[in-house]
Amino acid sequence: MFLKRLEVMGFKSFADRIGIDFVPGVTAVVGPNGSGKSNVTDAIRWVLGEQSAKSLRGAKMEDVIFAGSDSRKPLNFAEVTLILDNTDGRVPLDYSEISVTRRVFRSGESAYLLNKQNCRLKDITDLFMDSGLGKEAFSIISQGRVDEILNSKAEERRSIFEEAAGVLKYKQRKKKAEVKLNETDENLNRVLDILHELDGRMEPLQIQASTARDFLDMNEQLKDADIALLAYDAGNLEQELSRLANDAAEHSAKEQQLSTEINDKERLVAKIRKTLFDMDNKIDKAQNALVEASAETEKWQGRKLLMSEKKSNADRQALQLQENLEAEKQENELLKKKHSEQLALLEERKSERQSIRIAIQQLEEQLNRTPADIEIEIENCKSIYIDLMNEQATVKNEFKNINLQEQQLTESSGRINTQRADFSAELSKLKAEKVRAEKDVQEVRSTLDAKRQQYKESEADYQQQKQAFEQKQSMLFQAYQSQKQLTARIETLQELEADFSGFFQGVKEVLVAREKGQLQGIRGAVAELAQVEKNYAKAIETALGASSQHIVTETEQHAREAIDFLRKKRAGRSTFLPMTVMKPRTIPEHTLATVSKHPSYISMAFKLVNYDPQYSMIIENLLGNVIIAEDLKGATAIAKATGNRFRVVTLEGDIVNAGGSMTGGANKTQASFFTRKAELDQLLIQATELEETILTAEKTVRKEQERVKAAEENIRILQTEGEKYRDMEAESSILLREIEAVLKTTLERYDIFEAEQKNKEYDLTAVTKRKEAATTRLDSIVGELNDITVKIDELTLFKQQNESARDQVLEKLAEQKSLYAVTKERVAQLTASEAELFERLEKSSQKLQDHQKELEWIQSEEAAKVYSDEEILQEIKVWSAKKIQIQQTINETKELRAKEQSSLNNLEENLKEQQRIYKGYEEAIRIYEVKSTRLEVQIQSFIAQLETNYQLTLEQAKQFEMKDEETAVRRKVKLLKQSIEELGPVHIGAIEEYEHVSDRHAFLTEQRDDLNEAKETLRTLIREMDGEMTSRFDDTFHAIRIQFQRAFKELFGGGAADLVLTNPKDMLMTGVEIIAQPPGKKLQNLSLLSGGERALTAIALLFAILNVRPVPFCVLDEVEAALDESNVVRYSQYLKKFSEDTQFIVITHRKGTMEGADVLYGITMQESGISKLVSVKLEEKT
Repeated sequence: MFLKRLEVMGFKSFADRIGIDFVPGVTAVVGPNGSGKSNVTDAIRWVLGEQSAKSLRGAKMEDVIFAGSDSRKPLNFAEVTLILDNTDGRVPLDYSEISVTRRVFRSGESAYLLNKQNCRLKDITDLFMDSGLGKEAFSIISQGRVDEILNSKAEERRSIFEEAAGVLKYKQRKKKAEVKLNETDENLNRVLDILHELDGRMEPLQIQASTARDFLDMNEQLKDADIALLAYDAGNLEQELSRLANDAAEHSAKEQQLSTEINDKERLVAKIRKTLFDMDNKIDKAQNALVEASAETEKWQGRKLLMSEKKSNADRQALQLQENLEAEKQENELLKKKHSEQLALLEERKSERQSIRIAIQQLEEQLNRTPADIEIEIENCKSIYIDLMNEQATVKNEFKNINLQEQQLTESSGRINTQRADFSAELSKLKAEKVRAEKDVQEVRSTLDAKRQQYKESEADYQQQKQAFEQKQSMLFQAYQSQKQLTARIETLQELEADFSGFFQGVKEVLVAREKGQLQGIRGAVAELAQVEKNYAKAIETALGASSQHIVTETEQHAREAIDFLRKKRAGRSTFLPMTVMKPRTIPEHTLATVSKHPSYISMAFKLVNYDPQYSMIIENLLGNVIIAEDLKGATAIAKATGNRFRVVTLEGDIVNAGGSMTGGANKTQASFFTRKAELDQLLIQATELEETILTAEKTVRKEQERVKAAEENIRILQTEGEKYRDMEAESSILLREIEAVLKTTLERYDIFEAEQKNKEYDLTAVTKRKEAATTRLDSIVGELNDITVKIDELTLFKQQNESARDQVLEKLAEQKSLYAVTKERVAQLTASEAELFERLEKSSQKLQDHQKELEWIQSEEAAKVYSDEEILQEIKVWSAKKIQIQQTINETKELRAKEQSSLNNLEENLKEQQRIYKGYEEAIRIYEVKSTRLEVQIQSFIAQLETNYQLTLEQAKQFEMKDEETAVRRKVKLLKQSIEELGPVHIGAIEEYEHVSDRHAFLTEQRDDLNEAKETLRTLIREMDGEMTSRFDDTFHAIRIQFQRAFKELFGGGAADLVLTNPKDMLMTGVEIIAQPPGKKLQNLSLLSGGERALTAIALLFAILNVRPVPFCVLDEVEAALDESNVVRYSQYLKKFSEDTQFIVITHRKGTMEGADVLYGITMQESGISKLVSVKLEEKT
């Protein structure tokens, strides 16, 4: 095996990717101080797994990434790849060439690759274990290792020999064994403490357990006897309850018949009362209509008189207004005509006044000009003419100069444009290349960022999927547990249903006989046929009482057959409800309408029960006249509203009986027929829903598991892709920087030409503007010369004419001013006259409008309020006839009402008598129900004791037979209770606790023995490790000692040296002293030698170690730095000889070492902060 190639990218000062090819023999890496040649050693150490940033001359691992320089930006990652030739199979992999890669990113992420496949650091360290490679082996020897040999104490120097002997792993094993031994001692002490504690608890627990066993034996006897007595007493009560139920049924039948008669009469009473109410309403309406008809008659009679008087007044007023309106119209037209004429005259005078004002201004301007003024103005114009001629000559000369400058600037600008176009084309090409390179970098970075984001999202998704999978799995296990509990409860309730638990003995016998086919026509108990919501169950159960156990039969014959069956078997009694004869009980509609408005009213009891319609007669017979109220207070109020004729039951089970008595309180909570049945139905629904939930959950868990696997695979794929895109990013970034450097230089030269061109363009623009200004000025001067010539001629002519015409102008001006004063006075008079006419016209128009509106109002009022005599007389006739008809209707209705009232009085008297009899029946039934309730409470008390104390149903308890007479059994129960009391407090858990403590004591005893055995095993292992380390250290030390003596003589060209143990008796702790005698000197300790001698001695020791523990290749980092030239030559020669079996990579700056190398690589720093590589292969001299 040998090191074939090293590739570095972004590691420390290696900003660009470099590759160093190594050959068997000696490869030297040279360069000046600070060039970065030792970074090659650090790169090899780092890629082999070095985790200490300090060992790599850094503070943190990210410091190995290229940090940038004055001309380079920092990189985002560092990468080193080591390629090994493995043709000899020294590394246990089926590859002839092995590549190891390590990457670190500035974000803190890192990666290891083995043959370009992701792996762990542990995989790499395990691969090179015992191969002579690795960060801790002698494959890398730096100046620091030499200093370690030179400066260490004898005991510290021992570690070098231990490392060479390979005893470090045994020391680690021994250390782990010692830690385990300490832990075993601690565990043993804890076990002994617990055993001591358990020994003190064993004896008292044994006594308590014996007492508990006696208690359980007597309690079991007591249980059998007590259960038998409870079942016996409950059976007797059930028979008494069945007898009461039959008596109550007889009274109930009579009550039902009478109730039907009372209801019929109450309906008739209600009907008559409604009829009376309708008649009263009819009479009231008729009387109101009579009052209205009288008022309308009087109104029309008054209107007749009023209309006659109004008609005559309106005619006179309209005639007067018509006359006034015509006069006003004539006056208004005359005023309009005068006003128009006045306005026209006013405008004419204003126009005349303006013309006179303009003429006066013109005459005054002519008079203001004197002959002297005109002469001065002529001289001024001549002076301006001369100035303009001079300026024209100056501008023409300037125009010629401007044309010459423009020609020169145009030629210069053309030359610059040609050169600039050449650079522009080059820039365009470079910019295009840069855009492409930036696009490539951006695309790669975007893809890399996307891959990183995808990786983060995938990692988050994986964690989320994993968490979701675990949650779903946990929920599934919980669902399994819930299903198990739910199934157990359903089975318990179904067993109670199948055993008819809670039914009286007679009822149960009939229902069992029905199941066996011994009885026909048995539909079931009322409790079986009715379903009630849970929140109404207590109220309905209380309302039914013992009736819930009444048995419904198809016919009376089936009921008689069932009674005969009970009589023959002497199996108890029961009440039967034949469907063919049962009739419903009801509450009168008016009574129900009254109570339903009460806030505490909930419903009629039968409406809260769910049942098959064929059983409606049965349910309405039992509950048809029972009212359900919210609470006892409301129930009392509802009962009073019904005259205490019907039972009212609250949701809590309190009762206000017919007649006013109340029953209430509370028993121990126990499951009733209805609540048990409702619970079973609800549980069956829940079981079905839970089964569906579990199936869905199982599918979900499988899907979540598949998602987790898919997420793991996605993460692996993204890691591979990320590595590929990181390589692409590095290559793209390097190409982009090269293009940017060329572009920068070209752009600077282009900017120079661009600046020159802008200057020329600026100058040319300025010249053009000056030329345009000169042209414009010449044209302006020509115009101005023409204008000034014309003006001089005009002024000369005016001067000649002005003197003769001045008197005429003065005369004309006086005439115009006099005419202007007259015209102004006329305008003022016409304005005042026009304003007065306008005011009169406005008043006339307003007055005309007012008269017109008044006339229209009178005419419309007249039309609206005038009625003909025939219409008024007709209205009076109609309303008088209505009065007579309404009065007749009132009289007839009052006669009919008197007859209906008499019938109602008679019917109510008869109804009161029947209600009195009905209350008597209700009271009798109530007494039966109270007695039945008392018996039911006692029976339920026995059932509750059985369920609470023994978890048995009454039917199960009846299986316990009384082995003696009743009296003897009761005496036995009493004695057993006394004996149990005499035992005092009993700790039932002591039995289990004693067994637990006993088992734990046995277990801990076994643990104590195991710990003692483990303790001895660890001591034996430590002794074996000590023996192995002693043997290995001794063998390796003597082997190195021999090789050291030989290497010393070769390197020094004579002399002697030795290695001495400081404490040979203790091979595990002894130190190692180095004794050296260079040629011509005495034998002395290493510390007494010169610096060069000490360094060469240390190098001899390192070569001796390499002879004993050979490695495939060795990196020597300036180990010969302290040697003089002659010693360097001997070191180089020895190295050359040694390289026949070992490949050497030497970091050096010594000439002698360089001369002995097969290949030289130079590390330079041409660019500040960036190391570059150059290589020279040295041919052998023949």
